[in-house]
Amino acid sequence: MGSLPESTLNLLLSGIMGVIGGLITMPFNAFIMWKLKRDEQHYQHKLDVIAKERELVLQHRLEMKQKEQERNEMAELRAVIRQLEQRFSNE
Repeated sequence: MGSLPESTLNLLLSGIMGVIGGLITMPFNAFIMWKLKRDEQHYQHKLDVIAKERELVLQHRLEMKQKEQERNEMAELRAVIRQLEQRFSNE
């Protein structure tokens, strides 16, 4: 049985080393990708919660503005009614 030429032997060793290197680095790569994805989901959840809270605050502000406008309108109506009452009571 003859020995393999040096270039063929180098090619086989390179292939074997590549496969072994891939088997070693794949779990690390998978772990890092899993951790990054988990962090991404965690931060996306935080952003969703912040957006929901912001929406609720804005909705509350809008409701408060509407109530304030209603109070102002009621105050204006009361003032007009008082003026009318004074006008009719003076006559």
